Amino acid sequence: MQIGERLFNLRQKSGESLQAVADAVEISKAHIWELEKGHSKNPSFELVRKLAKHFGVTIDELIGEAAEPNAETIQIKRIHRGLESLSERDRAIVEETIHAMQKRTESTG
Repeated sequence: MQIGERLFNLRQKSGESLQAVADAVEISKAHIWELEKGHSKNPSFELVRKLAKHFGVTIDELIGEAAEPNAETIQIKRIHRGLESLSERDRAIVEETIHAMQKRTESTG
């Protein structure tokens, strides 16, 4: 599988638009489209690195050298990636919320 196919699959699984991905990695929407369609076959290493980081996958997963993650794994990685920009206090709140949700699931499950 080529990088364009993998990029398209990851974008679909994450539910993101071309524009959202383009904005996140600071390139044009057209460039993302060209990559997905195979019209641009040699992205820079920096772009590949940014795309992998954006989707929360390894470079090997992005370029097809490793198994493609499923939608649930992508979602979890995206949530985890979002925690990095939060303050310590906000991360503690998220952690408490997760624990409360886990307890609720255990008691109803």
